[in-house]
Amino acid sequence: MTHSPEKGKIIIEVEYIDNGKRVIIPAEVWDMLKELAEHVQVYELVQQRKGLPGVHSLDDVLGDEGLSRADLES
Repeated sequence: MTHSPEKGKIIIEVEYIDNGKRVIIPAEVWDMLKELAEHVQVYELVQQRKGLPGVHSLDDVLGDEGLSRADLES
């Protein structure tokens, strides 16, 4: 944990070793990188499954929840 000169604000940093070098990344940046990685994973999954037939239809999912397409319109 490091104290910031800005009004005693505490900045938490993430540290890891890369090729023998210590790398420190501010926690805010680390969180943004993790979120970006999640978006990339979802994008890659969508691209892989793009041409595959659907596993569940909308009607099946709605039926499992006790709904129908007409319920969506109301």
